[in-house]
Amino acid sequence: MSASVNRRIALRSLAAAAGLAAFGPIGVRSARAAKEDPRWEKAIQKGLDWVAKTQSSRGHWTAGNYPTAMTALAGTALICSGSTTTQGPYSKHIARAADYLMTKSRSNGLIGDPFTDNRYTYGHGFSMLFLSQVLGEEGIEERREELVDVLVRAVDFSGKAQTPSGGWGYVSAKDGNNFDEGSTTITQVQGLRGCRNAGIP
Repeated sequence: MSASVNRRIALRSLAAAAGLAAFGPIGVRSARAAKEDPRWEKAIQKGLDWVAKTQSSRGHWTAGNYPTAMTALAGTALICSGSTTTQGPYSKHIARAADYLMTKSRSNGLIGDPFTDNRYTYGHGFSMLFLSQVLGEEGIEERREELVDVLVRAVDFSGKAQTPSGGWGYVSAKDGNNFDEGSTTITQVQGLRGCRNAGIP
């Protein structure tokens, strides 16, 4: 065997050993950092209560901009508490948020409004993620059918909105001259993955 081949094998072995060694201490530190602290639960509960209290009577939230994105993110926080549209302390809030977002579903599949959400792909991606989670827990058949319809069209919209480079911009590729950007790309990837996990083709 040549010296260069032996060196490559040795370097690969060292790299593999270093990689495995690196995971050990990190995992230990992470486990120590994850010890529960009652203050965290109290802070989370206060945050969830605040989110629920600030929902509008129409079912949305807004921070002055992006009502679709804000509603999807707030709804996601509430559903992560363990509540669903039919059970739990935030069930009515989650149901109203889902209803609001379903009313924002346009015929082309976009969940949002280009006039009130000027960077509408954020809201679209976050809405797909939230509504796919709602679908996974929805017990009312008629509502499930509506959610599936909205999400199938939303997935189709995302596919058509993708740029030739493989990403997504603040708006669809057609509306944005094929510009794409990382933070909006990840919203689409998360939303599409949520839909896939919920059984949406």
